[in-house]
Amino acid sequence: MTQALTFLYISHRLGEIHEVCRTVTVLRDARRIVTAPVGELPTRALIEAMTGGPAGPHRAPAPAAPPRPGAAGPVAVRVDRLSGSYFHDVSLTLAAGEAVGLAGLAGSGSHQLGAALAGLHRPTGGRIEILGRPLRTGSVPAALAAGVGCLPRDRHTEGLVPQLSVAENITMPVSGRLGPGGLIRPSARDALARRAIDELEITTEGPAQPVTALSGGNQQKVAMARALATDPRVLVLIDPTAGVDVRSRRALLDVALRARAEGRAVLLVSDQPEDLRACDRVLVMAGGFVTAAYEAG
Repeated sequence: MTQALTFLYISHRLGEIHEVCRTVTVLRDARRIVTAPVGELPTRALIEAMTGGPAGPHRAPAPAAPPRPGAAGPVAVRVDRLSGSYFHDVSLTLAAGEAVGLAGLAGSGSHQLGAALAGLHRPTGGRIEILGRPLRTGSVPAALAAGVGCLPRDRHTEGLVPQLSVAENITMPVSGRLGPGGLIRPSARDALARRAIDELEITTEGPAQPVTALSGGNQQKVAMARALATDPRVLVLIDPTAGVDVRSRRALLDVALRARAEGRAVLLVSDQPEDLRACDRVLVMAGGFVTAAYEAG
């Protein structure tokens, strides 16, 4: 005898919604926007309901990756035989002006390897060099001082301080530069935050708004602005588009492409192929090892 089962499936992945669901409800800004059979809401209509604006093309062609600097460009990151609880004997290089994707499912070690470059995970062996200098591993302040900015995997526990405002979150890594004697000048803090709000197109009432009042996509942009606040030469992005809508996904990936065009080295860790399309190279991890490498295209 077959037992009937009802399930609630929560996702931003629109293809899966159409594949497994019969009815879909769209929530935006804590309000129910629409409920309808999935057959009556094609992808474009779903995007418009989720974002509140025109959808544009759902799958834009992958931008062509510019030529890598290769031997002519300086090596910004050198990882030599790095090992830890989740990865083993990993060696790689990352050049200035290059975007390298690191692909891997949960348990592959890819997230922990990215976190190790940012000081969020302490390896047990091996060596990391940033801009030609050894990095003291397992230390976020050391990584920041070395020129590494990071968008961590979980914005709620590692990327943002929910009790603080948009401006306080964005400027936290550079608070010591915002006034004399360690005192923060609110005008300097808010000016820096407004520039980031404009550049990343963060939808907010202003710098003083609590970060918890923003949508998930805008919270992720605030976390990205925080990663960029120190003007890092190396940018580590771990699952940068997790839990955001289609429009925010495009905006966040555009920020990564701009960072590469500005000469920063970008490591983009993701299990989403769409996130990796514009990378110059993609390394694949499984079981803690780098198992494959692919050039763009």
